[in-house]
Amino acid sequence: MASRRKFKKNIKAQTDVLIEDAFIESINGDEKEGNKMDQVIDAVIDDRIAMLNKVSNYPNKGTRAEVKAHFNAVKKDKEAKVSDYTKKIGRVG
Repeated sequence: MASRRKFKKNIKAQTDVLIEDAFIESINGDEKEGNKMDQVIDAVIDDRIAMLNKVSNYPNKGTRAEVKAHFNAVKKDKEAKVSDYTKKIGRVG
């Protein structure tokens, strides 16, 4: 990523889409589906906060390689979680 600010915006944008999709599924489904989607929304929000904290608390006293490795790990973690939540929600995207 070009900067922490852009990376945070990217995380927020992707999690917003997941939350919107889960909310739509919650409205369109029955009560059981609604409860499931509420749990997914809560989990997405918790992971969003955790990822944003990881981006903010990077090893700024470390070498450039350490910083780059930290952000690459956060990026892979974000991609894995977005994919997992997309499957849980049942949307293709």
